[in-house]
Parts: sequence; C-alpha cells; structure tokens
Amino acid sequence: MATCIDSFILLLVAGIIIGFVVLMLNLNGDMNTGYANEPMSTGKSVFVALFPFLLLLLELVFPWLYYSMFEHSKYHATPGKMVLGIVAVDQQYRPLSFGRASGRYWAQLLNGFTLNIGFMVAGWTTHKQALHDLVAGTYVVNKHALERLHQQQREYEQQLQEYNNQMAAQKNIL
Repeated sequence: MATCIDSFILLLVAGIIIGFVVLMLNLNGDMNTGYANEPMSTGKSVFVALFPFLLLLLELVFPWLYYSMFEHSKYHATPGKMVLGIVAVDQQYRPLSFGRASGRYWAQLLNGFTLNIGFMVAGWTTHKQALHDLVAGTYVVNKHALERLHQQQREYEQQLQEYNNQMAAQKNIL
C-alpha cells in the first residue's frame, strides 16, 4: 500500500512537471506544428534534444532522491510509509544513512529481475525482509513498536550505568 501511495505521488509530480514544460512551450509557440518542411524553431529544437534527459531525470533520479531522502530524513519514511505508520531502519534499528537508503532503493531493481519474487521473499524470511532489504541490510518496522524498543534500550542503558556506578563505588570502598 505504501508503494501505491508513493507511486501516485511520483506520477502526479512527474505529470505536473511534464505538463508545465509542454504548456510553457505551447505558450511560446514552440510546439506549433506548422508545415512539414518548415525548419524547427530554436525552442522546439532544444525541447526535442532535452526531452529525453527530462524523462531520464523524472524516471531515475527523481524517484531515487524521493525514496532515499525521505527514508534518510527525520521521519525515516516516505509519505506512503508515514500513512501506514511504518519506518525503514538498519539492522540495529537505527535511522538509515543516505547511502544505505540509496542502496535499498537501487536494490529494488533486483526484484524486477526476479519477476517481483524478491518482494514475495518477505513472506518467507524471519524478519519479513524483501530481497532489497536483505541486500541493503534494512528492516521496515512499525513506528510505535520501534519507539517502544528505543525507550526500553534507554531504560536498559540507564540501569546498566547505575549498576556500573554502584560497582565502581564498591570497588573504591574495598
């Protein structure tokens, strides 16, 4: 479901950008069809030359930055994950670095090579990790459960520090 929400957002933004570019070219008259033998205007020539790069940017770079930056952000999740209350973390349940989030994104290509069986792997692994999570060393976990885990870790560390202080005080007495 999170992927559906994120895909919708990505398609919406890409559609708006392409629509804006085409609208601007139409307002400038650069997209007028004219006669078949008429040479292209400079604006139309530039558009024809740069449009593949715009598509490459919208299809590769923008989704990569979208997923990687959101998963590396303070939210640790894309908007789709936020709606579902899940976050992406590393194997020590820490926030993802930008590099690990990027690796997780690009590892999703492996799922395509396996006819999306890589996504189904999550049903068979102990920690419910898809193939890209196994490759990147990441988990997708419930945000509230993660907060409880961090609270338990803080309490444990505090108890351990108190115990170490008591042991040090007893050692000084002896």
